[in-house]
Amino acid sequence: MGEFVSVDPERVRKLANRLKDLEAALARHGPSIRKKFRDWESDLDVSLISKQTHAVGDDARDMAKRADLARNLEEHSEDVALCTPDGNLVNIPWDIKDVKAQSAKEAKQEAQTLKTALDDLQHIKLTPPGSRFKLIDPHAKDEARADIKAIAQSLLDHKDDPAYLAAFADAGGVREAARLGRVLHQQDGTHGGKVLSDDSTKLIGQYAQGVNGIFHLPKKGKNALSQASLKSLTHPSGGDMWSVGMLFKYGPSGDAWNPKVLSEVAGSMLDWRRKQKAMRLDYGKPFPPHSNGGYVGQGDAAWYDSLDFDLSGGPDDDAKTAAGIRANDPSLAVISRLGQNAEASRDLLGHNSATSNRYASDLIDFRWQTPGPKTLDDSDAPRRVLTLAATDLSPEHRDQSGLAAANILAAAAKEHSAFEGRNGHEKEAYEHYPKGTAAALAGITGTWASDLGGTGASATDGAPAYLEHSLVARNTDAIKAMQLFAKDNPRAAALFDTTLHQQVSDAVGSKHPRDQLTKLGAAAGLFTKAKVGISYKQAQQLDEDHQLKLDILNTAGAFFGFASGPKPGEGEVFTGAAKVAEKGFEWSQNLVLLGRTVAAPHQDPFSVDNADKQEDRNEDDAREQPKRFHPSIAQGMIRSGKIEAPTGKPWYNPETKTISVSPQNHREFDGWFNHNSEHRQPYLDSFQIGFLGPEGALDGK
Repeated sequence: MGEFVSVDPERVRKLANRLKDLEAALARHGPSIRKKFRDWESDLDVSLISKQTHAVGDDARDMAKRADLARNLEEHSEDVALCTPDGNLVNIPWDIKDVKAQSAKEAKQEAQTLKTALDDLQHIKLTPPGSRFKLIDPHAKDEARADIKAIAQSLLDHKDDPAYLAAFADAGGVREAARLGRVLHQQDGTHGGKVLSDDSTKLIGQYAQGVNGIFHLPKKGKNALSQASLKSLTHPSGGDMWSVGMLFKYGPSGDAWNPKVLSEVAGSMLDWRRKQKAMRLDYGKPFPPHSNGGYVGQGDAAWYDSLDFDLSGGPDDDAKTAAGIRANDPSLAVISRLGQNAEASRDLLGHNSATSNRYASDLIDFRWQTPGPKTLDDSDAPRRVLTLAATDLSPEHRDQSGLAAANILAAAAKEHSAFEGRNGHEKEAYEHYPKGTAAALAGITGTWASDLGGTGASATDGAPAYLEHSLVARNTDAIKAMQLFAKDNPRAAALFDTTLHQQVSDAVGSKHPRDQLTKLGAAAGLFTKAKVGISYKQAQQLDEDHQLKLDILNTAGAFFGFASGPKPGEGEVFTGAAKVAEKGFEWSQNLVLLGRTVAAPHQDPFSVDNADKQEDRNEDDAREQPKRFHPSIAQGMIRSGKIEAPTGKPWYNPETKTISVSPQNHREFDGWFNHNSEHRQPYLDSFQIGFLGPEGALDGK
């Protein structure tokens, strides 16, 4: 045992903070200092600056642990050496090994202190001031809050200490952290749609980081994870899933969480969401002179009633209330984090089980929207989850992604009926299917186009379950899914087209081009039949074609590896163009990025708003659809060396070997392509056979 010293906990904390500041300053200015000394041709060993930065950082982290131990000992009146007007002096071991030896005991005590502080805060809120039943210490609130802050800091300081984290979890620390949001809200109150103070959200974020570290502990052996810890998040005390959601909202990004934990919590959150009477306030549109319209639904036993939102104000105040409910939706918070973790997304949806089927249905529900004067689309988080779960065709994930895609398509076929069967009020509140979810369905069906084209034609009505990669159990399921995402949404249709056109181009250079083109032609026929079935407009087709051209030129090219494109947006992680032949994680990530343009469209030079009252697509028009794929087949023939590339053509980019044909120059392209009729005909015939196959019937019935 090393030497003990008497310290003031507050002063040790100040020293730890100053050491952290010094580390940050050295890290920030060290590179410029080294550069200047090199420019001066100095003989000084500037590598010492980097070494000193690491040394100061280690000292700061050790000092922080000493400060945590000293405060905890003071809190429990242990080893207090001297009481002074300026604070207590506490005996602690100085050797960091001896400090760490006490971390398990410290963690258990801090978990109990956290429980006591939360209980005290809750009681202070529930006991009216002046009550004759219990005297309230006027400083109790400040003391309890100070304890909560100190333990949050201790959790962060011990993030690399398994003994501390395991002991904190064993003592119920996760259970207490899971109720933190509710207790802090009871203290903060609701003000203008805001239910937590900035200080409270910071505290919740710190606890979330600590909780996240706990779930990276081993399942067995020394310092193993407590089995009760996960239950504290999936089945919290009192069913308080809102507080759980706030841990994820203000905590680490989704890719930092243990995938299995994130999947389990997301599943429980979707179970919770399904049981709610209402997720949003209702909104009635103005109907003068009988009604001014507005939000309704306060006091209807919805989850948000416990957050003290108020609808008694004017339209502006009510709009803030509606925005506050949307911002504090715990299911959105957790699903947003899930959509940042591909493995967790696959784990939720990629099993041949009733639960994966159910969660797929939950995520494509048309109610991921907020009714109001202008309906807000809340489906971006589900879009990311669906896309990541069902579009990774790499060898290690293809099977699980295939199961996820099968579950999603089955759910989409049922959702098509549910959406078409909305009652009058639902049609007013949810006029369109959510654009984000539509983008996900478009990307998934496009990714699996070859499988859909190959198995959809052979599927039999009433066939039992999905087997291997037979993604459709009934020959109408794929069509219903396509109709769900394409109706009133040419941009989603263009996303499907983008993935399909790229695969057609790749198929020409594959080992079995004619077989692949037949399957892809069948997928194109399915999509055409789907559009005929929903009376797709000629103007909608024009929008779709223009958006496809835009995607190829400005967006999808970078994502799928055949043209230059924009940099990723803020908050996105983009590692480079995916190789389409591999279609692994990058393909999924790129679909996530591209799908964002459907939910939040970018400006473009093409008109994509032509879909007003125009005549329906008829069967004759539909039969012309295969011609739209001729440029992709030609592009594949050029890239695989089967024909020579054109020269001096505005519709061909020799650097990227990309063909992008518009209605204005399609005739010129046809003239060039006709000169290669001998080479092209086998590929065109194969695609046409698939397109006109049994499942590609174009009567819309």
